[in-house]
Order: sequence, then C-alpha cells, then structure tokens
Amino acid sequence: MKAAPAPADEIERLAALSDAAILDTPPERAFDDLTRLAASICRTPIALVSLVDRERQWFKSKVGLDASETPREVAFCAHAILGDELFLVPDAYDDERFADNPLVTGAPNVRFYAGAPLATADGHNIGTLCVIDNGPRQLDDDQRSALSALARQVAAQIDLRRANGRLAKLNGELVARAREAQAVIEQRKVIERIKDEFVSTVAHELRTPLTSIRGALGLLEGGVLGALPDEAMEVVNIARTNTDRLVRLINDFLDLEKIEAGKLELTPKHVDVRRLVSSLVESLSPVAAEAKVELWAEVRGDLDLVADEDRIAQVLTNLMSNALKFSPSEARVELFAEATATGHVRFGVRDRGPGIAEADLARLFNRFEQLGGHGPRKVGGTGLGLAISKAIVEQHGGTIGVASTLGQGSTFWFELPPRDTRPSLTAPSEM
Repeated sequence: MKAAPAPADEIERLAALSDAAILDTPPERAFDDLTRLAASICRTPIALVSLVDRERQWFKSKVGLDASETPREVAFCAHAILGDELFLVPDAYDDERFADNPLVTGAPNVRFYAGAPLATADGHNIGTLCVIDNGPRQLDDDQRSALSALARQVAAQIDLRRANGRLAKLNGELVARAREAQAVIEQRKVIERIKDEFVSTVAHELRTPLTSIRGALGLLEGGVLGALPDEAMEVVNIARTNTDRLVRLINDFLDLEKIEAGKLELTPKHVDVRRLVSSLVESLSPVAAEAKVELWAEVRGDLDLVADEDRIAQVLTNLMSNALKFSPSEARVELFAEATATGHVRFGVRDRGPGIAEADLARLFNRFEQLGGHGPRKVGGTGLGLAISKAIVEQHGGTIGVASTLGQGSTFWFELPPRDTRPSLTAPSEM
C-alpha cells in the first residue's frame, strides 16, 4: 500500500476546509440528495462526500456505508485530491497502491473507486464525491460527466456554507461594533449633558458677579463718589471694557452651545427693517464717535421680513462692530438693507478697512478665527461672532458671505429668503 503524499497547497487546503466549518456536522439533505443521485447514476452500492482532513477522511454524506471516517493514510480520496480530474481505480487488486489496502482486503472490500475532486472557489481540493463498488468495473462517459457535475454542485454547497459563515461572522462584528458605537453615543450624550450643565452653571455664576461689577463701575463713572482723578477714571474704563468683554464671551459661549446642541430657538415676527436699522445706528453711534468713524445707513424700499428680530440685530451688531474696529479714523462704515430680484432681503455692512486676503476668506466664519492685527486699532473679541452669525443666518434659511479687496475694505452681507419659503418661520397671526 502506498499512502498519498500531501498536496502542494496542503496548508491552504486545510485552511479552506476549516473555513467551511463543516467537519463533524450533522447530515444535511442538500448533500445527501447529491450523494444518492451519484450512487443511482453510477449504479454503485456506495457513494460518499468525503472530506480529507489532516489525519482522516470524514464523510459528510454517505450511502451504503456505516463508518463515518477512516484514517487518511488508507483513503483513496487522499489520492484523488492530488489532481483536478476524475480519479479512477477500475480494479484495486491490480493497482499496487491499493492491493493490500485494508479497505480492499477487508470491509467494505473496495474493488472499484471513482472520485471527483471537490474544488473550492479559491482552487483547493478539500475532498471528493466518490462512488465505490465491490467488483471491478468502469464508468461510461455519461456517468463520468455526471459524477464530475455533481461534485461541482457539492463544492458549490460548501462554498455557500463558507460564504454564509463569513457573512455571519461579519454580521456579528457589525452588531458588536453597532453596540459599541451605541455605547459611545450614550456616553457622549451623558458627557454633553454634563458639559451643558457645567457651562450653564458657570455662566450663571459668572454673570451674577459681573453684573454687579458692571453696575458698580457705572456708578463710579457716573460720579457717585464724586469726580475721579484722570488716572482712576482710566482704570475704571479699562475695568468696564474688560468686564463687557467677559460678558460678551460668556454670551457667545452660551450661543455656541445652543447652536451645537440644536437648541437655538428663533422667535419669528414681522420686522420693521427701518426701525431696526435706525436703532442699531443709534446704539453704535457712541462707539463710532469714539473711533472717529462716520456711521451711515440706508434702507432701500419697503422690505417685508419675517425673522427673529433680536437674532438679526445680533448679527448686524457683530458685523458693524467688526467694521468699526477695522476702519481708520475719518472713514465711513455703511449699513444698507434692500430687496433682491428674487424677493430676498439683503443686509450689507461695508467698511474702508485694510481688507482681507483671499486666502483668509474661507476661514472667516470658523469658530475662534480672528484675523486681527491689520486694523488701525487693537482688535478684541472671542473669535466666535462670525461663526454664530453664520449659524443664525442659516437657521433662518439664509446665506452669509463677504467680498473684500486688500487695501480697499470689505463688505459683509447676508440674505434672508422670502417668508413663504420658510415654513418653520411663520409669523404669528395678526388679529
């Protein structure tokens, strides 16, 4: 007896067999039907789906045989998997490889063997579909062709099992990752809630003393303690300026938190644009006067606008404050409002400042971006104003942008669409 050598791809072949997760599994009709069909077509008493493992051959399906496995060293199938064609042994007694094989000299008394390799999709022969008889014989061409075709169907069933196994594994991994992602999301929600509570608490704790400080500074400026020396008044002014800056910083952070949490609520109503522009000019006139900058405004035509007036005022105040900061003395800052050809309401703020380089324009509306240092006076701020303004405008369904030329100034603008295109911003009914 001659035992079959290991195939050249033995390691990969065994890996493919393991990947199929089929060894030592219960009988399955899909395989048993093919085995019975092979026995019937070839007219043999025995037919097997034999899988060649490391040290054994194991029968996934069998007809006419009680054994479930045999040692690999005596397996005819171990020879059959060495090639890709049908392996035939017409008479084992006349074949030196098998004449003294215990499967020939004893039960099941193999004389005739025909085995078609089971080739996986990746080209590894992991076993055979074989037929066995206890007398010498041959298969005709139709029987050979049918046995090979049935073997391909068995291999396809095994490939399907492998694919389903991979799919199940992948699905399990996806489920596990989904659970991990959900856990992370829940954790982040907790962190966000804690952060929101922290920011709200800190803002409240800071606002209260700052309000008191601002009030006290206002009293000092108003002369409640009498006229202060110039040096003392300068200190008071510095303290007031820094206090106001802290208040703006707190308000900006709170607005940013609302925006990121999707909690920035708008209260839409009909806006008297002329009155809004007039009030903004009036409130910023002292700042303009101090900077020696002329403040000019124009409302062109009758404008119909439904929006959150306070938030629109916040955007315009931010744009105008920036324009005043960057404008040289004796220059003019222009505020205008007009209707566009499409019915939008367009606001614009134009300055005669140093302008902005084209490379910097894309960064302007990012959080914490400041392009200061080029203006005529020291520029303060949080770097959040334009980012918040952009969010407010976009929540109204509008757009915001800037046109600028170095050495000539900048025009910041935003447009709000007609109210009938913004169902979420429907104005209250008028009685």
